[in-house]
Amino acid sequence: MLSVIIISLVGCQNNQSKEKKIIGEWDACWETKAGDGIQEIAHDNLKMNGTINFKDNGEVEISAFGFKGCIFSDDTLKNILNWKIDDTVLRFIDGNDELGLPYNINKFTNQELHLTLLDDINLTLSRN
Repeated sequence: MLSVIIISLVGCQNNQSKEKKIIGEWDACWETKAGDGIQEIAHDNLKMNGTINFKDNGEVEISAFGFKGCIFSDDTLKNILNWKIDDTVLRFIDGNDELGLPYNINKFTNQELHLTLLDDINLTLSRN
């Protein structure tokens, strides 16, 4: 019983630590690979840059700088969502959608995050 309590406390502290570390503005780069149906798209068109600003009130401001030919968007996108993080997943949540967009956390340091959505979209965040 004591080991279960200790593991639970360590997990909670780790989440709180990640929540504190993630606060602030990050440079963002979304990338995907050519695959079925998108083999002929230029490599530069398979990525999009932007910024993501995590607020301590649970909001996140996302700016994504699309361009003509970009597979993600041909225009700049701006959105304010909510975010939640645990040991393995960072979620961007819109309104009452509890699940949101679940990005799996592959790497998390003070200066860099590597995330994956749906096994084919990679999001790299780095500190400004």
